[in-house]
Parts: sequence; C-alpha cells; structure tokens
Amino acid sequence: MTPTQLRAFHLVARESSFTRAARSLRVTQPTLSAQVKALEDTYGVRLFERRGRGVALTELGDALFVL
Repeated sequence: MTPTQLRAFHLVARESSFTRAARSLRVTQPTLSAQVKALEDTYGVRLFERRGRGVALTELGDALFVL
C-alpha cells in the first residue's frame, strides 16, 4: 500500500466519486481509478461498489475509511 494509493482511496471514499476525487487531486479519473484498482488487486479485496456515476464503500472499505 503506497501513500498515493491510500490518498486516492480516502478521497474517493470522502467524495463518493472517482471524478470529484480526481478533480481534487488534480489528476485524471483513469489515473485515480488505476491507483484504487492497484490497491484492491494487491490485497485481493473490493473497497467500493461501483454504481453508475457514483460509488459506495463496501464493508471492508468502510472499515479502512474509519481508520
């Protein structure tokens, strides 16, 4: 887990949107999505439920966000 991946996760969780989080970080949405996907793939988990234009935290994602 890198600081960049953790920052990406936290902003997506806070904003409930990859697009808004990417805008906040001044990166592209695909870059941010790749950072979160790499984090999920590294640990074999899903942190977000992707829902159309928004996202919701999974139970595990919610536990990580609280930390």
